[in-house]
Amino acid sequence: MKEILVIGGTGAQGLPVVKALSSSTRFAVRVLTRDVNSSRAQQIAKLPNVTLVEGTQDNQKDLHTAFHGVYGAWVNTDGFTLGEKNELFYGCRAYEIARHEGVQHYVYASTDFALKDANWNERYHWGHNDAKGRVVDYILAQGQTGAMKSSILTTGPYMDMLMDGHFVPKEQLDGTFIWANPAKSGKLPLICLDDVGPYALWLFDNLSESAGMDLMVTTDEICFADIAAVFTKVTGKKGVHQYIPIEDWLNAAEPYPNAPANFVAGPNAHRDEASMTWRENFTAWWRYWGEGVCHKRDIQLLDRIHPTRVKSLEDWMRKYQYDGRQRNVLKGVEDLKKKAQLMMGQSAGSS
Repeated sequence: MKEILVIGGTGAQGLPVVKALSSSTRFAVRVLTRDVNSSRAQQIAKLPNVTLVEGTQDNQKDLHTAFHGVYGAWVNTDGFTLGEKNELFYGCRAYEIARHEGVQHYVYASTDFALKDANWNERYHWGHNDAKGRVVDYILAQGQTGAMKSSILTTGPYMDMLMDGHFVPKEQLDGTFIWANPAKSGKLPLICLDDVGPYALWLFDNLSESAGMDLMVTTDEICFADIAAVFTKVTGKKGVHQYIPIEDWLNAAEPYPNAPANFVAGPNAHRDEASMTWRENFTAWWRYWGEGVCHKRDIQLLDRIHPTRVKSLEDWMRKYQYDGRQRNVLKGVEDLKKKAQLMMGQSAGSS
């Protein structure tokens, strides 16, 4: 079997990609992970044809080791840990190292290039998306000549963030579920995470068509007023979207005062004048998605590529028995909880 390196394989997107490649029986999977003993790493290690290699995506020696000898690669850099400048550098370096190591098909996991889509209006600049967008432009600019072909898989916000993250509604005493946020009437290209795997598998299986392609995926393009309406239809519970000013949302959601955008990397992560604060990052984030600035997806193409995909928010809610309540999905949130528990334990031990 051809071996595919997966970088970001324990993350929210990476898990379904590893599962899809593993279950295809056409590919073996090599996963680069910071900790081979973590619960998520051990979870995917139990899958058939999956091996783990320990290392980090911001270490060039580790990248050489990880890419060496594999046929293909699926690369999702973690901008919320690396920060904007490091994600740009290591996004480009990973591509270059993969070419040196003889990789034949390189798939980069991206998201919409917000600043470019907004015609370079700085009000829509935020680090994670824009770093990935620059990397995409760099990769595609190299063309498809030579031994290594490249493809892009562009996702928007996860539909699963309705269960974990910024899209979880708050249940009121009267049983109403309220989405209180700064989103306006823009339609967000929400993507069911489980469908990311089949899209990635299709890219590897169809190199003659996917070389040079930026496959922009979605499950449903939908605004928050419609999210609340679909929720009411599916669950019978009252759902309401309440627009609130961005400052009100930021004051309620900011992890701590003056938190940096890559606060999940901890207090010792590199930061300088180019580093965005959490508030700056999510101010632009809500503007971009909430105003519908992003490119529309080609639904007919997605139906052809993945005919059994989840095709609407209503289908997703029914399939996953969505009830508006919190569930663990996102690795960043999970890591934060672990760090908090560790810090609390250390504090208690020293007292």
